[in-house]
Amino acid sequence: MSLLVIAALLYLGLALGFILVVDNLVGLVFRDPRAPVQPPFFNIGRAFAASQKLNRKQAARHP
Repeated sequence: MSLLVIAALLYLGLALGFILVVDNLVGLVFRDPRAPVQPPFFNIGRAFAASQKLNRKQAARHP
């Protein structure tokens, strides 16, 4: 019985992996022209600098 469960899980894993591979290959061939080529990159350095600037402004208001 446990061998059957292992075989079923292995089969499902391989099937999902195959679906992901085919989906990615189709996505490479048929690109959506409306989709951005590169997703916007979140710059953690700029966000941190803005946060520090805001903290300094708030600290200056409330001494």
